[in-house]
Amino acid sequence: MYPFIWVLCGVGAVAIGSSQGFALADMLVLCSFALVGLTIGLFPTRKLFVMWAHEINRGEQQESYSYPRSHLAFCGVSVIVAVLAAFLLVQ
Repeated sequence: MYPFIWVLCGVGAVAIGSSQGFALADMLVLCSFALVGLTIGLFPTRKLFVMWAHEINRGEQQESYSYPRSHLAFCGVSVIVAVLAAFLLVQ
């Protein structure tokens, strides 16, 4: 799923940026910083994802998987901070 997110973010950033008058290089910097922020944001959840993957491989699917709100908040904040850093870098 992660490579799909890369492609989706890249195409979306280029499309939105070109419609708003930004340069292609600026949009690629923004996209790469957002992906770095997403990678950092998903770091605390890696053990949880591995545990869920092992359960699914054993055939033990749960009714629903509870994602901790603190992990979600950390992921959101890290992406926003990375995008703001990219915006400051491009300016």
